[in-house]
Amino acid sequence: MEYPKGIDDKFMTALLIAGRGESGADAPVYNVQAWEPFGTLHCSTSSDGEQSVLRAHAVSEQWSQESIYTRSRILYRFLKRVVRHYEPIIGLNQLLSGKSWLDASAEYFYMITQVRGIKRNLKYLGKPRRGGGAVPRSTYRVWCRPVGVVGMFTSADNPISMVCDILNPIMAGNAVVNFVTPQAALGALLMKAVLVDAGMPADVWRIVVSDSSQFGMKFIPALDYVTAIGPNRMCQRISMECARHSVPISCFGGVKNIALVMEDAKLWDAAKACARSAFLSAGQSTNSVEIIFVHEAVREPFEQMMVQYTQEQIRVGRYTNPHATMGSMMYPDRVKNCEKVLRLARDNGARVLMGSHPRPEISPTFFEPTIVADLPPDLNLLETEVYGPVVALLPFKDITNVVRLVTGSRVIDSASVFTRDIDFVRNLIDNAEFATVSVNDTYFSMDMSWKAPIQGKGESGQGIRHGMEAILQYTQVFSAARLKGISWVPKDWRSGNWTERLTFGFMGFYSWMSRNVTDTVVADGIRALFRWMRDRFVGPV
Repeated sequence: MEYPKGIDDKFMTALLIAGRGESGADAPVYNVQAWEPFGTLHCSTSSDGEQSVLRAHAVSEQWSQESIYTRSRILYRFLKRVVRHYEPIIGLNQLLSGKSWLDASAEYFYMITQVRGIKRNLKYLGKPRRGGGAVPRSTYRVWCRPVGVVGMFTSADNPISMVCDILNPIMAGNAVVNFVTPQAALGALLMKAVLVDAGMPADVWRIVVSDSSQFGMKFIPALDYVTAIGPNRMCQRISMECARHSVPISCFGGVKNIALVMEDAKLWDAAKACARSAFLSAGQSTNSVEIIFVHEAVREPFEQMMVQYTQEQIRVGRYTNPHATMGSMMYPDRVKNCEKVLRLARDNGARVLMGSHPRPEISPTFFEPTIVADLPPDLNLLETEVYGPVVALLPFKDITNVVRLVTGSRVIDSASVFTRDIDFVRNLIDNAEFATVSVNDTYFSMDMSWKAPIQGKGESGQGIRHGMEAILQYTQVFSAARLKGISWVPKDWRSGNWTERLTFGFMGFYSWMSRNVTDTVVADGIRALFRWMRDRFVGPV
């Protein structure tokens, strides 16, 4: 078979041999774009899973004692190797997930950005927070310790970049037991091999291969923390099992991202950004925009621009086609789901502006980029994750109705706003219940910002990705306080002792400051003036 650029038979043979270390049944691994198996892996048995959990517990104590400097150097060496060997990493991503070279390269760039961010955030993790206590000559210290062994349930949609989610608990000092499908296992094995080569102990990241998430759920009682990344149904099952055993969990399920195109937006820029986002990774990315609310005044020109850009720039094809900008979907079932969704949309009066057909002449996993308009707002599709290259354009006159519609949703968590009205943006950020808001761009700016944490909303998730907060969620907080020199405990506990008099003296001083300085009308006005200047000249974001 013909492999994507950067990989060959020797490379794939070595990976497949590494994937036969377990003792379970054989499972095929597919070339997604052709939907043909090119090799087999061994799934894990219950004994293999138990052994992985035990080894992770055995190494976790030793790994947690490693210094922040040691972990940072491992991450530095890992980053050097990943940058040096970018072609096989991108090529393997194409083979396992069906992405085009453009989409696989974007995912690679995302991975590099996030790994650099994790490395920079580590220096803050190693610095305890110190300060003075409320009592004179008292101090406190706050620091973080790893939770122990983290179970990670990851999907096959991002077989390479999922290493970013793995690195957060590992660099926090935890061991990880990673439950993956055979389709995602090769990407995990490659990233683990690079990390081990960079100096990480092999048992810090254990890989358990299984066709079903049910297999990994039996090991939840033996874990200290669980993270699930995948479809909402899978996350819900794992959450219920964790609740039964009182194991803390972070979930990142399927989301629906929306875009708002206002009357004063730069339409061509908005059309380009929305089209690129909607058809990123054939619409299967968590960053893909699925619903675009367009102001009635600019609906027609925006529809024309969206269709024009898609026809000119989004070209479907295999990785053998150097001009292809959109690859295939992960599974043939997702193609059938897209057909079902479009059939339902047509039956309810929606207009198809372009696309809507599968491409079986290429392979069973290809589907055309599709744009539909005039989708009824009350249709259940607004609450359904499509997982395909289908985007809906919905006109509106009153933005209040749109905000009310999406605020009540359990799966819509992110919004992209295209407008030049900064006051409208400020009001949207302050009042709308979105997890993230992107202004004059889609989710790309937020996703690439390694300092900015991303948290789900409703069914889309409970945990945090990116930023220092993503590392801290895999830690426990400890604190200690110290009183230096003297004891503030009075010898005489009768009313009127010196400790009581000192306490009431401090209370009287703080009360006077509040009445006459900090909480006065003048002080509030000065603070309001500074906030207004910041918002006016810096902006809300």
